[in-house]
Amino acid sequence: MTDSTRNREQLGIVGGTSLSRRQALTAGGVSLGALLFAGCSTASSSQSDSSSGSGSPKRGGTLRLSVSDGQSTDSLDPGLIISQNSAIVCNALYDPLTRVDDNYIPRPALAESWESSPDAMQWTFHLRKGVKWHDGSELTSADVVATLKRWVDPKSGNEMYGGMSPYIDPVGIAAPDAHTVVVKLKAPNSILPALVGSNWNAKITKAGTESFTSKTAIGTGPFKLTSWAAGTGWAATRHEAYWDGAPHLDGIQATITPDQSAKLQGVMAGSTDATDDVPITFWASLKRQPNVSVQTFKNKSAWVFAFDQRRAPFNNEKVLQALKLATDRETMLRVALQGQGVVTDDFGTPPGSVFYPHDRKAEFNTEKARRLLAEAGYPNGLDIELSTSNVTAGMLDVAQVWQQVVKPAGFNIKLNQLPLNTYWEKGWMATPAFQDYWNRFHPAQLLQLFYTSSGPWWDTRYQDPRLAAQIAKIMKETEPTVQAQLIRDALVMVRETYSYIVPFYTNGGWAQSNKVKGVVWDFVHQMDFRKAWMTG
Repeated sequence: MTDSTRNREQLGIVGGTSLSRRQALTAGGVSLGALLFAGCSTASSSQSDSSSGSGSPKRGGTLRLSVSDGQSTDSLDPGLIISQNSAIVCNALYDPLTRVDDNYIPRPALAESWESSPDAMQWTFHLRKGVKWHDGSELTSADVVATLKRWVDPKSGNEMYGGMSPYIDPVGIAAPDAHTVVVKLKAPNSILPALVGSNWNAKITKAGTESFTSKTAIGTGPFKLTSWAAGTGWAATRHEAYWDGAPHLDGIQATITPDQSAKLQGVMAGSTDATDDVPITFWASLKRQPNVSVQTFKNKSAWVFAFDQRRAPFNNEKVLQALKLATDRETMLRVALQGQGVVTDDFGTPPGSVFYPHDRKAEFNTEKARRLLAEAGYPNGLDIELSTSNVTAGMLDVAQVWQQVVKPAGFNIKLNQLPLNTYWEKGWMATPAFQDYWNRFHPAQLLQLFYTSSGPWWDTRYQDPRLAAQIAKIMKETEPTVQAQLIRDALVMVRETYSYIVPFYTNGGWAQSNKVKGVVWDFVHQMDFRKAWMTG
């Protein structure tokens, strides 16, 4: 789930013929098993720079966008974002209070500045003046107050509830004037602006909006919605009064294209100008196209295997330890994703981050895993059914390779592959073993969202009794280096007790026509067209 992106089964184009990933792995007579133990070529991980282009941006043109990860349950309510399509459209329509850079440092957006009390129990946000909603009215503190109250209203179904309700009480939100919002907290939160800025659900909506339709989905963002059909597509036009400068594009026309082959054929044929993320396996082929470029970005998301620790055999600590030891992460990354990513020892932040625990390297030991599995009561091996899908590029690939690498340790994995339109209801969090993926969150927020019972994505249904106290320490600490160490300690703690397997972070990439410039992949908000333009 989450932060979320989704797509379907068809993955490839070889000689004009659609191939599934399973077929692509055996194309040319090379089997998956042979690839696992013979190795495979690795594509370059260099960042493409063609998106920026040369010369001055030009005004005009409607960008035709093809998105695989869209479904009939998509919402225009930013608090309910769960697919990549809804994240993209909401990023076009709405703005957050803050945005974060790659190191989770908050930067101004609708809030120009902010400050906290010394005990981190109160935050004051100073809003930009002159920001216009799409209907021409002006953003005021009343809109922000209404949005924050909606975040912590359990009846709203807002995805912000899990992370914000431990801290924000509706009675503590006030607006002393039209451009100031004061939030008195229930508990210290030393990183509130960063947490708000690193969550794609944290968009500000207009006061009084309860139902988000094509007519009522009014934001302050760079584009105004002109049409919406969930699971089919949407269109938006330039917001001329956008506070950060009107976009160069006249508009965006988005179409939901679940079939990856059709999506890629469209951009190669010129009927599509840009796509959402595409499978890594096709980057090399796309880069050979004369009129198409592949734009890449590092550490897009983490692949996750999750197990319900209330249910046997996942309530057995030795089974979980054996699964972790049996997971050959380097081989999985090389085979499933052509080396496009970085291995992690089950931590929800990529290596190189200031929050990543120092000197931690995942252990791979098949024999030790077999011994633990036997000690757990399964000397002849263990059958596990894993719910998976191809709802986002590479997800099924990763499941298929994991199925193979854990087999020598005695784990017999049966893949229960569900289609896009049912996976998030019937697979994810609905079966004992399932696949998930995490977009990048501030690690302190990730701990609350995925590891606590109040979090919306509590995959494992397990609660370490020490975690709440550790999170409280993190939120009280205002000194950055001390806070970072507390977060590292928390990540090590939950790695040892929770059933999550997080083998690696993967790079991402999307395809676009060479005439498209200035599109940015925002690791929180997904595709950003605020500065995009077209040469033709």
